Amino acid sequence: MKIRYLSVTVSIIGLFFSFSGEISLTINTGISEESGAININNKAEPSERNQPSCLISMWNHRRDLVETGDVARLVAEMGINHIWSHDPAYSGQQWEDTHMYALLQIPGVEYVLAKIERAAWGWTHEMSLNHARWIAELSKHHTGIAGMYLNDFYDEVEDGHRTEEEWREIIDAAKSVNPELQLWVPHYPHRGQGRHAFDFEIDVVILNLWGNNPELIARGAEHLAAGLEHHPNRPVMAGLYLRAGPDGGRWLEEQEFKNLLGHYVEMLNAGKIAGLRMFAAYQFVERPEYVEWAKEILKGVNCR
Repeated sequence: MKIRYLSVTVSIIGLFFSFSGEISLTINTGISEESGAININNKAEPSERNQPSCLISMWNHRRDLVETGDVARLVAEMGINHIWSHDPAYSGQQWEDTHMYALLQIPGVEYVLAKIERAAWGWTHEMSLNHARWIAELSKHHTGIAGMYLNDFYDEVEDGHRTEEEWREIIDAAKSVNPELQLWVPHYPHRGQGRHAFDFEIDVVILNLWGNNPELIARGAEHLAAGLEHHPNRPVMAGLYLRAGPDGGRWLEEQEFKNLLGHYVEMLNAGKIAGLRMFAAYQFVERPEYVEWAKEILKGVNCR
């Protein structure tokens, strides 16, 4: 499918910009080859979008942290505008009862990401198909749903939990309801994952560095560059984990965290990635010093 681009210059005074004036926007049906910016609401006119020019994202799969106000506090302190959400497999629940809805009520949260959970963690194929159709239908009515995340897309096939055909059926189920729904997948470049024959036209890729061992983190910029090479001309987000790895995982040291997040901010400001994601809300609650470190680094973001 050929993607056509139309560039225009408009004047914006938006909620997410700390300045006014003329900036160049790319209105497209896919992505900008120059900036890799995510076009979430690609049917809206520029004046109707009022969306951030980049995504500062956090993973949260715990509803209790929404109810206690912890997520709202983290959003306010770190300037989060996008949250990875988690709802149980669709079983008839109403929109107002979802985790997605609760997150979108938090001031500052403009977008949420829905999720197809791993078969390895108990989701059957029928559950995934029903959930995909449900999210696709909701996304037609609620523009705050940025897309649907296919959790560990590559790993599910490589580890034998899902077949390529099953993923294709899930993708087709979602697209049959809403062809405009964006589908996001994770890629772990440090594992040597490349493009696969069963890839589809992925809308957004999240490059994750899982494990947090010192060698991995020291080579974070190198791994991010490798991931970008695997997914040219496609929006990419860069992810980090405060704590990750086998046997309970390892917390990033202060300088490791600041260096890695700082590199992501540099890439974001340069238009080389479309956003950054931090895992996870409960870890920030457990170790509040990371909030202060993140605030220090995220002050350097100049694309929102």
